[in-house]
Amino acid sequence: MYESSSAAGWFGGMFLFLWIFLYFYLAFTQFKIAQKLRHQSPWWAWIPIVNLFQQIQMSGKEWYWFILCLIPIVNIFAFAAIWMGIARNCNKSSGWGIMAIIPFLNLIAWGYLAFSSGEPTQPSAPQPVRQEHQHVG
Repeated sequence: MYESSSAAGWFGGMFLFLWIFLYFYLAFTQFKIAQKLRHQSPWWAWIPIVNLFQQIQMSGKEWYWFILCLIPIVNIFAFAAIWMGIARNCNKSSGWGIMAIIPFLNLIAWGYLAFSSGEPTQPSAPQPVRQEHQHVG
């Protein structure tokens, strides 16, 4: 009743191989970026969803950026801002952060941010607002 096609099987196998290769490449480059930025847990890059929290921390953004990443259309701008922050913290142009969200260019951008030389800056963690007290004297 069902005909098996070797072409369909070959295509499915190649698609699966490509998907696995891309996952490992992107996870490995994020792992190397996290090491470069001295993130406390670089291995988070290998865990889906958790790696997004890592990206947010590496960019120096607040936790609620995760919610922004879940909203359609808004997430495009959120990811752009996150990767621009990561690029700046890697001491690179924020243009590399824009390229990091564009399909196919992201393969180059993530690799460049992960393997390029240069001393990174520390991620600018969000700082609480300080209130200055003036002494009357």
